Amino acid sequence: MASNTTAGQPDARAVKRPAWLRILIWIGLAFLLFNTLGVALFLGAGPGIGTGSLVRLALVGAAIAVPLWKWHGMNVLRTWRSPKVASFTRHDDPATGGILFDVHPARAARMPALPLFAIGVFLLLNALLVGTRSTGAFVGLYLVALVCIGVGCTFVLPGARERKPVKLSVSERGVRSGDIDMPLEAVADVRVSHGGLVVDPDPLMPGRNGVSTAAMAGRHMGRRQEKRGYAVTIRADGESGSGMLAGGLTEDCARALASELGKAIDAARRNRDTAPVGASAAL
Repeated sequence: MASNTTAGQPDARAVKRPAWLRILIWIGLAFLLFNTLGVALFLGAGPGIGTGSLVRLALVGAAIAVPLWKWHGMNVLRTWRSPKVASFTRHDDPATGGILFDVHPARAARMPALPLFAIGVFLLLNALLVGTRSTGAFVGLYLVALVCIGVGCTFVLPGARERKPVKLSVSERGVRSGDIDMPLEAVADVRVSHGGLVVDPDPLMPGRNGVSTAAMAGRHMGRRQEKRGYAVTIRADGESGSGMLAGGLTEDCARALASELGKAIDAARRNRDTAPVGASAAL
C-alpha cells in the first residue's frame, strides 16, 4: 500500500515566471559563464602563477567553498529544483516488515538571494583579473563580494543542514533515519519544530517615517523562508534533547508527517505486543 501526501496544494500550482525574468536569469548565467572562461583563459595564458596568485585563488575558493560545504549550502543546491511545498510518501517496507516514509523537503526561497550570489561571483572573478595588477583593487572587490555572498547566505542557509530528502523506517525494530536508530520502547514523542527564521509579523511601512526598501525585501524573504523551515523531531524517553528526523518542510507537511509517524509507531507497538513469543525472539 502506498500513499502520497503533499501539503499546501494551492501553493504548488505556482504562477509561471514571466518571460522577461527567465530571459534575465539566462543572460546572467551566460554572463557568469563567459567571465569564468575569461578568467580561466587569462590565468592559463599568463607567464606563471606566483605566490600572490595562489593566495588570491585560495581566498576566492574559500569564499565559495565555505558556504557550500561548511554551512551546508550543497543541500540548497541539491533541492534547487524541488517544489515550493514539502511532501512525503508512505509505503510498506519489505526489508523490515514495517512502514517506510520517503520525505522530500521544499526548496529554499531563492529570490532575492540569487541576484546577490550572481553579483558576488561576478565580483570574485573580476577580483582575480584586476588582482594581477593591483592588490588594493583585489581587496576592495573581494570585500564587496563577501558582503553580497554573506547577505545572500542569510536568506537561503537557515535550515540548510536538514534540507535534504530522507527515508524514515518504522517497524517493530524501532524508528530508523540516518544516524537515528531508536527502539520503540524508547520513543517518548514525535514533535513538529520550527528552526527557520523568526520574523516579526507586524507589517512594515516604507517611506520617510518607515523603513528602507532593503529592509522590506529582507523581511519578505525571511517570511518566505520561515514557511519552509519546519522540521519533525523525535525524543527518547528520559532525555530532554530531540533528534532530527526530517527538515526543510512546510507546516502542513510537517504536521501530517508527525501524525503519520505517531500512528505507525503505535501500530508497530501493537504488532510487537501481539506477536507470538517465538516471532518476537526472532526479531
